[in-house]
Amino acid sequence: MYSNPNALSKYGKIANTETDPLKQIVMLYDGAIKFLNLTASDIDNEDYVSKAENSTRALDIINYLQSILDFEKGGDVAKALDDLYRRIIVLVLRASAELDPSLMRKAAELLQPVRDAWETNAQNTPVEEATNEKVQVAA
Repeated sequence: MYSNPNALSKYGKIANTETDPLKQIVMLYDGAIKFLNLTASDIDNEDYVSKAENSTRALDIINYLQSILDFEKGGDVAKALDDLYRRIIVLVLRASAELDPSLMRKAAELLQPVRDAWETNAQNTPVEEATNEKVQVAA
């Protein structure tokens, strides 16, 4: 949909410096939330060039998180995350089309509890365990 390999390569370079895959997931959520909030500010400031860039970055990250879901190992959790990502993508596109900063902020708010859950998981999982096993429900 909005996949941009060049944009994602930047995230990959940063994430690859972090050896803990759970922390990499948290970093991706942080980026998506940041870009959604920046997009809301861009709409408030009527900076539509930046709005386009920041919303595209947010969508790239969300699409990436969706693409790495493991439905076989993740089961119902992966399905729930897939549904959440789909809803957020629709919300971002609607917010962008309607120039509605409150909807953009709502999209960021929907990601926050999931991001926090991954952070808790990252803090409670030893690095060796996280790096030896693939993340079960990746993203």
